[in-house]
Amino acid sequence: MNGFALAAALLVAACGGEDGPPADAGNIGVPGTYTVQGVVRYEDKPPLDTGELGPITPKLSRGISVAVIAEDDGATLAMGITGDDGTYSLEFEGVGGEPIHILAVASSTVPTRPINVRHTSAAGPGPIHGFGGPTIAAGIDTMHDVLVTVDSDEAQAFNIFDTLVDVMDRIRTSLNTPTPIPLTAFWQVGNDDGTFYFQTAMFLLGDVSDDDGFDDTVIIHEAGHYVEDVIGRSDSPGGGHDGSPTNPRLAWSEGFATYFAMAVRDIPIYMDSNAGGGWAYNADTSLTKAVPTDPMTQPVSEDMISEILWDMGDAPAADDDVVAGSHELVLALQTYVKTATLRPAGGGGVDLVDALDGHFNTNGLTSCTAMRSVITTVHTFPYDFAATGGSCP
Repeated sequence: MNGFALAAALLVAACGGEDGPPADAGNIGVPGTYTVQGVVRYEDKPPLDTGELGPITPKLSRGISVAVIAEDDGATLAMGITGDDGTYSLEFEGVGGEPIHILAVASSTVPTRPINVRHTSAAGPGPIHGFGGPTIAAGIDTMHDVLVTVDSDEAQAFNIFDTLVDVMDRIRTSLNTPTPIPLTAFWQVGNDDGTFYFQTAMFLLGDVSDDDGFDDTVIIHEAGHYVEDVIGRSDSPGGGHDGSPTNPRLAWSEGFATYFAMAVRDIPIYMDSNAGGGWAYNADTSLTKAVPTDPMTQPVSEDMISEILWDMGDAPAADDDVVAGSHELVLALQTYVKTATLRPAGGGGVDLVDALDGHFNTNGLTSCTAMRSVITTVHTFPYDFAATGGSCP
C-alpha cells in the first residue's frame, strides 16, 4: 500500500496524547534524512475463562502498517510494518524540527498476513481503522512509542487485527497455505448489525450491550468460517444456532468454527463477553450426546462436534480421552472435505460423518479403538466406522 492508497483508505487519524520530544536544536530547519523508531502497543482487555473481560493490559501490536505523516499537509513521508515485537523503524527525507506523527493502521501488506480491519458502513467498505500518535518533531534519531488507547475507540480494531495474525499464522503452518486470500474484518463502536461471516469478510458487533472487539474466540470462530470458505468446504444452510440439535451441516460448520477458535489458542474454552459480564463454554469438561438409536442423519449439537474435535486434537496426556491426535491433523480435515467424494451417510453435504471418514481415510485405522471410545461410547453418536478407506474392526 503506497502513501496515496493509505491516505485514501483512512478518513481521519486523530492524534492523541501529549506532544513528543523536540528535535535536536542543531538540526532545526535543516533538510536531510531523519529516522524515528519505537514500539507500537494497544490496550487489550483479555478474555477470562468466565467470559468476562480482564483489566486493560498493553499488548504488542504485531505486523501492522505504520507511517510517518507530516502534520502540515498530511503527506506520507515513510511507511513500514511493525515486527512481531511491535517495533518499527522508519527513515524519511524531511526538515529538522518539522512536526510529524506516527500513524498506526490496522492493515497489513504482507502476503502471509493479508488482513484489513475497516469501519462498518451501509454504503460499502468503510475506511481502515487507524490511530495517530501525538505530534513530535523530526530528529536525527527519534525514539517514539505509540499506545492505541481504549478511549480512542480504536483499541478493539487493533485487537481484532492481532487476533487474526494468530489465525493467518496457523493457516500457514497447519493448513499449508503460505499466502492466504485476504480477509477483511468490519467493526466499529455502535455497530449492532450482528456478528457473522460472509464472502471473505467478517462482521463483528460493537454495540454497547455486546461488543465483540475484545472477544478473541468470537473473532477466531468467524475466521473458522473463512477457513471453510477459502480452504475447505461448507454446505451449511445457515440460520440460528444455540447448541441445540440442528441440521447436521449447520452443526458441523458452527462446531468446527468453535473448535478452530480453541485450537488456535490451544485452550478448550469459548468466551463471549457482554454488558452483563459474559459466558463461557469448555469443550473439554462439557459432555453433549447424540441419540444412539437414531440414524447418523439425526439433528446434532454443534457443541458435541466441538467436543469430539477437541478430543481428537489434544494430546492424551492433557485430557481424559485416549486419542493420540493433534490439532494439525484435525484442521487438515478441511483440505480433505474440499476435494473428497463424500458419502451420503450423514445426510448430504459436509457434516460430522464426512469429517470422521476423512480422519480414517487419511490416517488409517490405528485409532479405531480410541475413536470408538470418544464417538460412540462417550458422545453416543451412532457413527458406522465405515469410511471408504477401510472399515474399523
